[in-house]
Amino acid sequence: MKKLVPIFFALLLFSCSATSVKEEKNAPIDDYLETQDLNNEKIMIIREKINNNMAINIFNGKIYFEPLTEKYERFEGVQEPLYNKELWEQMKSKYENKSSTEDWVKESRWTRKDFRYKNIFFFKKEKMPKPWKNEQFKFDGYYTIFTFSEPIYYDEKYAVFATMRTTTNAKVFEGRRIIIMEKNNGKWVKVKEVGGSFYE
Repeated sequence: MKKLVPIFFALLLFSCSATSVKEEKNAPIDDYLETQDLNNEKIMIIREKINNNMAINIFNGKIYFEPLTEKYERFEGVQEPLYNKELWEQMKSKYENKSSTEDWVKESRWTRKDFRYKNIFFFKKEKMPKPWKNEQFKFDGYYTIFTFSEPIYYDEKYAVFATMRTTTNAKVFEGRRIIIMEKNNGKWVKVKEVGGSFYE
């Protein structure tokens, strides 16, 4: 019995440590949600995570060949001086999902433990009603719906994640965008929000 006590405490310490790491990892999203005037109302989060590639691509913008200048140009994306090609390539190399090009990664899902905000109802992306087919949610009530990628990091100080938002009434997500946050006095604060209309 005495031998089991140290094992129990070691497992407890490991569990607490793992929870702390997870909370810190997702703190940018938690801090972002706190700024959304939710008033502790119940919200819906799409269980499948947005592919990190969406955040990476929106950050970079669209690259196209401009015939007038005969050069490749960037369209949209994060602008200089925040944008730095070398730093972006480092972020891409570290966080790019090389196994999936889908917008949502079915194998990677959010759980209640991932969020500090507790008033959450999770919903599978595939079960979202299609308004053009006049489909409805099979429950009553109005919810704000969010979908997120995991936070990834740029220049070692900025947290970046992709997000979209809608409601159970609208059922169609607003444009894809990234939120860029920087830690200030222990809180992640939004410094930039950038859309990616080329995804539409």
